[in-house]
Amino acid sequence: MLDYDALRCLSEVLRYGGFERGAQALSLTQSAVSQKIKRLEHRVGGPVLVRTKPLNPTPLGRELLTHFQKVSVLEEALNIQSGLQASASPISVAVNNDVLATWFSQVLAEFSQTRSNPIHVYNADQTQTRDKLQKGQVMACISQTGTPITGGQSVRLGVMNYQLYASPIFIERYLKEKQTPQSIMNSPGLLYDEYDVTLLGDYQRECFNLPPFFANCHWYPSSHGFVKMAIDGVAWALLPSLQVINEVKNGELVSLFPDKCLGVPLFWHWTSLDSGALTDLTLAVKRVAKAQLQ
Repeated sequence: MLDYDALRCLSEVLRYGGFERGAQALSLTQSAVSQKIKRLEHRVGGPVLVRTKPLNPTPLGRELLTHFQKVSVLEEALNIQSGLQASASPISVAVNNDVLATWFSQVLAEFSQTRSNPIHVYNADQTQTRDKLQKGQVMACISQTGTPITGGQSVRLGVMNYQLYASPIFIERYLKEKQTPQSIMNSPGLLYDEYDVTLLGDYQRECFNLPPFFANCHWYPSSHGFVKMAIDGVAWALLPSLQVINEVKNGELVSLFPDKCLGVPLFWHWTSLDSGALTDLTLAVKRVAKAQLQ
């Protein structure tokens, strides 16, 4: 039989990225947590952690982590049905930057009205979130891929629209009368990180019929800072229209090509568990997305 105390230690050590912080979360000593995980590795016949910074699970560790997450959720549901007092198990989800910066806080606000489960949000690009779910690192995610994972379900949420924006200062400095796709791509732009290359490349191909080009882009991995950089006239930026409604109204940002819009489909994925909390979170995601997305 598996040692579930040791599995809880494994879960918290991975959640907090190290033995010291994981032990603090468990109110145990670092030595006690280390010993429990060593005994777990002996029992299952192999390592469960790659001891890097931050720590990562081995393939065996990922399977055990997925199993423990499912058991925790099922145990919570069983305790509630039995009338026993149960602690609310955390629900881990992977969400991309643009959704976090626009409407996901509304999901948590709605969910928290009826549930006390902590939501642990992991930030990842929409092309990478489904992989985290597949590996058992999270229980649900928002992805641009619709195919559900094995043992999971998915639902289409809608489309998130992106346009190119720049400030009047930037337009005056770099573009003036030459607001063509080529002149804009040859002026300073913004990328969030290496994964953002895919999104911008899709926009360039679909909206301008141009090959991907990123040579003049700054890298700035902050959703709030991304908008601020554009407002300050540092660069143009490909932004979700939802994120800059007020900035456009105030004249701080201008849509460079209002008729050129990239629509990115978004899907909610979740593991198939008999969990009232996960079901309620899914309902909250659907309701808020329906109001916010096309």
